[in-house]
Amino acid sequence: MQEVRQKELVTGKQWFTHGDDIPNVATKLFALQNLCTDCKVCEVACSLIHSPDGTLNPAWSRIKIEHLPQVGTRLSKDGFGFDVAICHHCANPPPCAEVCPTDAFYYDPKTLAAIIDQSKCIQCMECVPACPFDTVFVAPSGELLKCDLCGGDPACVKACSTRPEKLNAGKQYPRFPVLFYETKGAYSAILRRPAEDRQEVGLGDAMLAGKISTAA
Repeated sequence: MQEVRQKELVTGKQWFTHGDDIPNVATKLFALQNLCTDCKVCEVACSLIHSPDGTLNPAWSRIKIEHLPQVGTRLSKDGFGFDVAICHHCANPPPCAEVCPTDAFYYDPKTLAAIIDQSKCIQCMECVPACPFDTVFVAPSGELLKCDLCGGDPACVKACSTRPEKLNAGKQYPRFPVLFYETKGAYSAILRRPAEDRQEVGLGDAMLAGKISTAA
């Protein structure tokens, strides 16, 4: 039976030897977790482009949305809260790569993200508990799944359903997206920027204004 393998979206391989000074990842994924609605569209997008046959299977996703109503010592009063489990792309070499007994990690020349070479990986699972953020996952085939930043164009960020450009024009309240692919400095600047106000016309208002008929 033909072996099923995940899809990596990197454009090249860069190897470093032990003791080399490896540059860190400059542009990373960030999440405004308090705005996450657990729609899982990011998981859908990730699985679609990384699954071997291009079909929807969240088991192939390298980003996970988990129900987590408690943040530190604070518990949401209604029990709703979600944790966006995304790879933090720790300082190179990251903990997952440091514990690998077969040196199966290489680096994307464009993003400098650490990627697992499946031909060298022996699936010993040492990298799974080594990740301090629990973001190294196991695929249905037994392969290890780690975010590859989609080669510098993350699908999860583009698919995030709460991004402002995905909304109907005119929301009546400020709205930020959940996922960002930015440098730390740029992300900090975004957080200081006021959200964009939108004045959305509701269904009732549109009917009263004659913009749509009641039959619609």
